[in-house]
Amino acid sequence: MRTQPDVVRTSRPARIFYIDNLRIFLTFLVVAHHSAAPYSNLDLWPNWQQPASSTAALPLDLLLLVNQTFFMGFFFLLSGYFVPGAADRKGPGKFAVERLKRLGIPFLGFIVLLRPFFILPTYLDLPAATRPSFAVYYFTSWEVGPAWFLEMLLIFSLAYALSRHLRTTAEPVRSRPLRRRDLLAFVLVLAVVTYAWRIFVPLSTYEPVLGLPDAAYMPQYVLLFAAGVAAYRRRWFATLPRRSGWFGVLFVVVSFVPMALGGYRGFGSSGALASHDLAHLALALWESLFAVGVILVLLRVFERFVAGTSRFSRYLADNAFTVYLVHAPVIVGAVAVLQSLDAAPVPTFLLTLVLAAAGSWAISGALRRMPAVRAVV
Repeated sequence: MRTQPDVVRTSRPARIFYIDNLRIFLTFLVVAHHSAAPYSNLDLWPNWQQPASSTAALPLDLLLLVNQTFFMGFFFLLSGYFVPGAADRKGPGKFAVERLKRLGIPFLGFIVLLRPFFILPTYLDLPAATRPSFAVYYFTSWEVGPAWFLEMLLIFSLAYALSRHLRTTAEPVRSRPLRRRDLLAFVLVLAVVTYAWRIFVPLSTYEPVLGLPDAAYMPQYVLLFAAGVAAYRRRWFATLPRRSGWFGVLFVVVSFVPMALGGYRGFGSSGALASHDLAHLALALWESLFAVGVILVLLRVFERFVAGTSRFSRYLADNAFTVYLVHAPVIVGAVAVLQSLDAAPVPTFLLTLVLAAAGSWAISGALRRMPAVRAVV
């Protein structure tokens, strides 16, 4: 017999402005990450012309590698935080329908309307003699770009809705301090699970069905999403310990010990190491410590120093999701405009970032003035 109603009477939690500001920062970081990719030595982004390898682009390579360790996982953490309250208020059925609307429709919008612009450089880079028509290429290739995040978030949200529907008792929201031993246990579990996962799914594994750029980070995405759910139930974001930031700094510093002890050998090994080599475990431990450390530092810094709000910050926060949706073709366009510019990679990246960020937020603001768009995003 079912003892738990699908809908739990609960009020909408007060808006936490520092979380809004973190969402703005992370969205800007995504735009920066993808603005750097065309000028780096890493082949990660559709490009109008492949840049020659350059030591001048090494700072951009470092930016991409460091960002990759934590920024999308942080997005899943924040996304997971907002899931339980919405599921409680709406019930799992209505919540699932709402997620299909809020994530599924934007994903399809990207595929139909924006993906053609995103893949155009890759298409034009094909040899002219064997290049198919654009329509054939569009329907026979599957490169979803940054929209993979919408896919995965939809899957995670629907999985939570199902688990919430099957659960026989409702877990109440109650304050429970975030303890240091919990953080350490989470890091160790994340490192071990990541290591075990990468025995079968090594770094730089592209997953073609979902369009995941690097499926090796899946354990981080799943576990941080689950941590976000727990953060809501235990009110961790509203009751961060005062020294959590310094504990995060300690994690970041300590993370370089396993890196120095052999973790660096796991970078770009391309099969040179056995998949079970302990260098991969050391690398996974470095990533886990570094990612959790940076997340703790950012949470505490934003809670302490960037917790205010203004009309402009609300505009940025309200449009952040749409910026994530539209920024990829905007970057492709900005790179096309600047490709004749004879400048070093870093200055060109900075100019691209300015154009892409300003353009993406402006386009998002204009789109969300349309009632049909605003109803979805």
